[in-house]
Amino acid sequence: MRFKNNTLPVKSIRQNHTPNGEQIRMMETFTQMVNDCIKIGLENNCSTLKRLSKLAYRKLQSYDIMSYYKLNAISQAAGILQNRKQSIKRGIKTKSPFVRKLFLVNCYNFKINGCLLSIPYKLRQSIHILLNEYTQKILSDPA
Repeated sequence: MRFKNNTLPVKSIRQNHTPNGEQIRMMETFTQMVNDCIKIGLENNCSTLKRLSKLAYRKLQSYDIMSYYKLNAISQAAGILQNRKQSIKRGIKTKSPFVRKLFLVNCYNFKINGCLLSIPYKLRQSIHILLNEYTQKILSDPA
């Protein structure tokens, strides 16, 4: 059996960032989508990704955001519901599964243009985050 080596190196770095108004609205939208998916999952007693996707995806069409954010919101909600289900099964008292803190999950189409990180938001519209010197240095290092 032969394997092709198609692996790409991955770098990870943390940078503190204070979001602006547009970025906050994007995180609010994502958090609301996750909460809508959790509500749908609770109403239908559903915690699997496949079933939650079938139930929730059409209801997320009203959000004006790229479709992969909708898929990520469904995935986050399925994870939260699955963890809640496991806790209940083990006899652990659970809190409300709804998300209160703003957050955003994305793993697609990031672009680094010099000192700017571009994150797609809507069709042909991106949010830009200024990268500090240390982050730029780590990301530009070929090692």
